[in-house]
Amino acid sequence: MEGVERYKVRLLPHNPKWEEEFLVVKEEIEKCWAGNILDIQHVGSTAIKSICAKPILDVAIRLKSIGQLDVKALTDLGYEYCGARNESKTYHLFVLRGDKQLSLRHIHCYDNSEREFDLLVGFRNYLNEHLDAALKYQEIKARLAVQMPDDRFSYTKAKEEFIKSIYAKL
Repeated sequence: MEGVERYKVRLLPHNPKWEEEFLVVKEEIEKCWAGNILDIQHVGSTAIKSICAKPILDVAIRLKSIGQLDVKALTDLGYEYCGARNESKTYHLFVLRGDKQLSLRHIHCYDNSEREFDLLVGFRNYLNEHLDAALKYQEIKARLAVQMPDDRFSYTKAKEEFIKSIYAKL
């Protein structure tokens, strides 16, 4: 994965190698957490075949129990544990960073009760099945990337309305 500087926005055309990288990461994680995994999915824009994306691999993992999350297994592989996110004890994040603090991979870990896992997978599936919606999302992303190249938080927030409109269809 090419990665993106921390807090920055940079979009690249879809790259089929992103799926190959996902399969490698999936295998790594399965070795670490085999007894606690229910599902592992490639999510985010790198998993949507027809659009540009920030070159950061997003992986969503549904765990049998978030309480049995083995943090050390991923930190031993070089991931930074970012803790529970969004004021939720059922969603935790790990980030792999490269040289110059480039964000390379985001590993999103969800308890089996967390609905966000289903929304992320559903969003990916919907956009892969509906080219018109995928291209509209790409248009929004491209416009926002130009407007907010140094503010990934605002960029992400500005995409929420579109994302929620797709979630409502799931």
